[in-house]
Amino acid sequence: MILTTFEHGAGELAENIVVLADGTVCATLLLAGTVWLSSGEQERVVPEPADAIVVGLAADAEDRLYAAVRGTAEGVAGIWRREAPRRWVRFAAAQAGAGLNGITFAGDGTLFAADSVNGEILRCAPGDDTLRLWLGGEPLLAPLSPDDPVSSTGVNGLKVWDGALWATNTAQGTVLRIALDEGRPGEVKQVHTGIPADDLAFDTSGALYLAVHPRDTVVRIAPGGAMTVLATEADGLDGPTAIAVVADGLLVTSLGMLGSRHRPNIVRLTLDVADPALPRPRVPR
Repeated sequence: MILTTFEHGAGELAENIVVLADGTVCATLLLAGTVWLSSGEQERVVPEPADAIVVGLAADAEDRLYAAVRGTAEGVAGIWRREAPRRWVRFAAAQAGAGLNGITFAGDGTLFAADSVNGEILRCAPGDDTLRLWLGGEPLLAPLSPDDPVSSTGVNGLKVWDGALWATNTAQGTVLRIALDEGRPGEVKQVHTGIPADDLAFDTSGALYLAVHPRDTVVRIAPGGAMTVLATEADGLDGPTAIAVVADGLLVTSLGMLGSRHRPNIVRLTLDVADPALPRPRVPR
């Protein structure tokens, strides 16, 4: 079922999604530079610059929203935090050339951010206000294909689960498990291959859900490894980019950018899932 649709021509390309504790659904609208709330409002993240691109989205233990923003103008690139309705501030700065994408929190309040352009994972420790390099290397990189937004996107979605940071690499079609060793990156293990996923999510059973953008599918990989296609284009998907696990299924954002359909939306999939596997991080100060 399509929960809501957006205007492609207005840049309202639904990119990432978070559900707050009170049930509010929040989604970044990539080129519009806004965050959409299920109350019907849209909030501009960066007040002025037209080149601000709003990508990843996460929430802390106090349900404050954080958005990853790309931009070349001074004071734009970085992680922006929602301090109050319609008031966002830049919480952690990033270099103007950073290709920020998925963001997530660890349980101790550490924020991780994917840089899909430079093939890096950045880290912002609790109490810090700057994103710093945490991990780089070939498993996070993408080939140089500037005209193809899929094959030029390296490390993309991030989630913390079961003592590790999990990451997708869209261009390489891999899912990585990066052990967390007292805050440092441990062993990098390639867990799945051949799946050009954008973002990922877990439930408490350990089931992994993947939004596979170029294939217009959502798949579930059970803890034992069995893979099931849960939804396709026929269910309304048009370049799925992110997943939120909710009590009775999944919410999936569609970017609606590739191909000719241009149907950015949020699709609700009703199915049996375990509880969402979301860390409740301490609030960064």
